[in-house]
Amino acid sequence: MFFTVLALFGLAGITQAGATTTASGDFTAVSPSAKIVDTRSALGVSAALGAASTNSFQVLGQGGVPSSGVSAVSLDITAANATSSGSYLELWPDGTTRPYPASVIDFSSSADASNSAIIAVGSDGKIDVYNSSGTADLIVNVNGYFTSDGGATSPGGYVPVTQSRLVDTRNGTGAPQAEIAPGGTLNVQIDGVDGITGEGSVYANVTVPFAGSAGSLYAYATGGAAGQPVVDYKSVTTSQGAVIPVGTGGQITLKNGSSTQSVDVVLDVYGYFTQASSGGGVFTAAQDRLLDTRTSTAIPADSSVSVTVAGNDGIPTSFGAAVLNLTTTGQQNSGYLRVWPTGQPMPSTTSVDNFQANTSTADLVIAQPGDQGAVSIYNASSGTIQLIVDLQGWFSIDGNDDSGTLTTLPPVDPPETDLTDAPTDPAAATSEPAAATDSPSSGIAPAGVYCDPGGVYKPTSLGGRYIRAIGPYQSNYNGTSNTESTTFTAEASGTVGITLSGSLKVSLNELVSRQEVTYGINLSASLTAKLGNSVTAKIPPHTTVSAKYGVWRRRITGTSFTLYSNCVHSTSSTIVSYTPYTVGWYTWQS
Repeated sequence: MFFTVLALFGLAGITQAGATTTASGDFTAVSPSAKIVDTRSALGVSAALGAASTNSFQVLGQGGVPSSGVSAVSLDITAANATSSGSYLELWPDGTTRPYPASVIDFSSSADASNSAIIAVGSDGKIDVYNSSGTADLIVNVNGYFTSDGGATSPGGYVPVTQSRLVDTRNGTGAPQAEIAPGGTLNVQIDGVDGITGEGSVYANVTVPFAGSAGSLYAYATGGAAGQPVVDYKSVTTSQGAVIPVGTGGQITLKNGSSTQSVDVVLDVYGYFTQASSGGGVFTAAQDRLLDTRTSTAIPADSSVSVTVAGNDGIPTSFGAAVLNLTTTGQQNSGYLRVWPTGQPMPSTTSVDNFQANTSTADLVIAQPGDQGAVSIYNASSGTIQLIVDLQGWFSIDGNDDSGTLTTLPPVDPPETDLTDAPTDPAAATSEPAAATDSPSSGIAPAGVYCDPGGVYKPTSLGGRYIRAIGPYQSNYNGTSNTESTTFTAEASGTVGITLSGSLKVSLNELVSRQEVTYGINLSASLTAKLGNSVTAKIPPHTTVSAKYGVWRRRITGTSFTLYSNCVHSTSSTIVSYTPYTVGWYTWQS
């Protein structure tokens, strides 16, 4: 089931309530990771966090973070010794307004809780933290920082990859089929896997399934020091996003911090930070709440929700990845989430935010966007859940290549000169099925068999994305030695409908409906591109950036035939359609 929520529209009042955006930059790992706050020993903050209280702690100049030139930091955060049965933490740059609502960790007195976060730093080099109720100790480890002057020629840009399960010690995926022994280590090859090359750090979701008792897992550059834990796991399945530096031989090392129990480990990779001077996107911090189903409708079991990221907080239509904090609460059963680009097939293995019944958990994910700049999130449990999605920032896309699904050259339009905007079968332009005028393919109905007669359409294959331009292409050349910005404005308007070939036996509305149900994407029989729209793009030195504005369409192959009352059908016709799904821009460099 595909359960659609367009956060850009449906929750606009909440989305804009606490929006905070800061400058962009490239990533540098702190290796080994360093502890900068521990209220148990008065490090960074002198005492445990009080109820409904705000504290600040110094980040710049601490734990390997420079004293200047830093826009945001990558942190691992733990709430311990909590006294409240249900509380949460918020973090934001000191000197700015608290971005309520925007939680980072939800926790209770039953167990310690940890999560990752990427948070902008205040102009004084500090970050604020708010604890909603009860008291709790705070532990903060820093594993990297983003510069405040990132650009197209700086190392440390983020490169998303097709998410995949890199390691699963339970079945021998990417590693021996064996638990990591107490105090033991496991080296994992990163370089050269899943298209990763020239990496400095990798971003992955780390899961420790059914540990049996609490403990810590470390993940660090092979050949280096372990630093601080990346996951404080519980007795049940625990997962957490992590930025992990890559070391000797292009490997990372996983270490079981327990001295008494062996544990399995699952590692799902989502992207990496490149060491090259180009080829990755730069980061912009932006805190905002994109979705809270507690104000709308809970997500049913085995169902997905689509959350639109583009258009919020200045995020463009095309961007590389979104940094999202996912919080599940009110769940009836245990389960996990899957996150993937909307409009693409749901991954069959990767997972985030493993949760238990009647608890609240949070997990960070750096997610690639799909159609309409949205991400899809699947509830892999047998009961309903409430889902909160908080934005922490986004990465630009190097080359503006539409999240890796298009090349940096103009996309090839479909061969529409051989097609028409009107369906071949005139009856398909109405809301009624085509008349059964075809001859049956074969056979006589068995005795007592009856079928409802009419047209049938079945989608069979989801193809590529194409843009039908409205108006001419536009281009600008940057002849300077600096990266500049340029704005393109739509100079024409027009309506684009479905284009198809083959003999369609249903209405266009039925065709669209069947495609939406099959692939979980929002489609339309026609869309209108209007005047007055614009897009801003960065132009590297001595580079041309071009743009075209129009209607994006998905190429979908299917079959159509007429079904007769005797359950015999006419000869099937192959239907190739280009169905509109959004209006927008496509930009590319040359």
